[in-house]
Formats: sequence, structure tokens, C-alpha cells
Amino acid sequence: MTEPASWTHDQVHLRVHAAMTAAMRADPHSVDAALVQAGSLDSASREFVAQSRRLVLACTAALTCVLASHRPGEGPHGEPVCRGCGTPECRTLRGLAHVLAAYSVRPALVDRAEAWRRADAHFWRGGRPVPLIIEELPDGFVARPADDLDDEAPLLIIDGHTGALSRWPSMPLDVLACEYTRYRAGL
Repeated sequence: MTEPASWTHDQVHLRVHAAMTAAMRADPHSVDAALVQAGSLDSASREFVAQSRRLVLACTAALTCVLASHRPGEGPHGEPVCRGCGTPECRTLRGLAHVLAAYSVRPALVDRAEAWRRADAHFWRGGRPVPLIIEELPDGFVARPADDLDDEAPLLIIDGHTGALSRWPSMPLDVLACEYTRYRAGL
């Protein structure tokens, strides 16, 4: 059985985003210092490593353009189709999904540092940073401003699989973990 275009689009998008994020996080100066200047690589390998970050960013940007064209939509009778090719099963997306899977490109899980970065951007107040408390959940992280510890302050959950942000009412961490797991499961 084949998957609908919307599911395939989501899977390809997660993998492309993971590759782009990995390239963006890489420090080109560290790569240069560790591999290129060390002299242990042949000239073709040195040139490839030196350009790898730029190449990955260019390729993922190009794939993002493909994803913008081949995205989920509705056909003339309300059925789910790919907007790029008008079919229920997009061969382009399916091909991309197979290639990315074959090369083991997987969606990047959100780590504590990335959760903090996303929460920091969310809670930024009028040009000044807000001290944060980040706690781990089975499916992600919960963030709260350190200077706002009252029991009524809403919490921010950063999904550990997608990085999506959602606001939750204040509740004990074990209850929140259970509720968020149920929410992710669609219960």
C-alpha cells in the first residue's frame, strides 16, 4: 500500500529540514581547522569537505522548492492530492522519500539545547532575554520563564520529534507528560 501525498510530504519535509539544520549548525571554521588544514586528505576530498556545508544548504534549499510545488491539496472532488502533479500519490515525493531513506537521512530529534533555543525565541521580551527552566518529558521538553514560577503561568512544550511549540496550562510534570503523550497519540 502506498502513502498519501500529505504523509509523504511531511516525511520528506522532516528529512530535508534535518539535513538543513545539521548543515546550519556545523561551524565551517571548525570543519576547516579539523579536516582541511590538517593535511590528511587528498586535494579532492579537502575541497569537498571545505564546500560540504554550502553544498548541503544549496541542495536542501532546492529540495524545499520541490516541496513547495509538490505539497498536499484537494482534488476537484475533495480527495487528497499532490498540488504539483494532481495525483493522490506523488511519484516525485515518493522518490525523494526513498532516496533520503536510502542515505539514512532521518528527522533530527530536538535536543535540550535546541529546545532552549526555541523557547528562548518564544519568550524573548521586548529585546531582552528571559531566564528559562527547561525540563525533559518523554516526548519533548517543557519550558517556563524562571522568573515566573507561579502555579498559573502557562507552560511551553517543545515537541522532541518535530520541534513544534504548544502552550499548556500549568500542571505537575508527571501529569503534563502523560497528557502530552495522549495529545500526540490523538487521544
